[in-house]
Amino acid sequence: GKLVDDVRHFRISHLFRPRTLMYVGVWSAIGIAILTSLLSRDRLELNVLHDRNPQFVQLSDGSIRNGYTVKLLNMKPEERTIMLTIDNRIAGALISAVGYEDQPKGKALAIKVAPDKTLAIKVYIEVPVVGLKAKEMEFRFTASDLSSTETDSYEATFNAPEPGK
Repeated sequence: GKLVDDVRHFRISHLFRPRTLMYVGVWSAIGIAILTSLLSRDRLELNVLHDRNPQFVQLSDGSIRNGYTVKLLNMKPEERTIMLTIDNRIAGALISAVGYEDQPKGKALAIKVAPDKTLAIKVYIEVPVVGLKAKEMEFRFTASDLSSTETDSYEATFNAPEPGK
């Protein structure tokens, strides 16, 4: 009932060699790292691109307006309302967007983003002449989900003409 050692091809001890155990450990570590990164990824993302040409526009009332293309990425399988805000580093700055004229100019915009979609919108930041302190001023866009605590932010630059010109 026993096989001769010369005929037997498989031994269980071949599975548990140090090299095989090392391979199992390395591949397990890679799998755990990928799974961890997938489970901990952000479900809300904000990308901002400043208009290059023209860098700014002077409006009839003297205020300066900069244009930005803002992309909101909703990585959840449900529609979300994202609040796009700007901080108070630039005095009197107001935000508005193309297609959202029903919302008054202010510090925030409420934007609905479809499930598992990216929404690109044209956003304008308008600053009155009294709020202009330098040729370039830093400020922050912040996207916040109203139904959860998820947020993302982007540091942007507001371009203006030289003060006094």
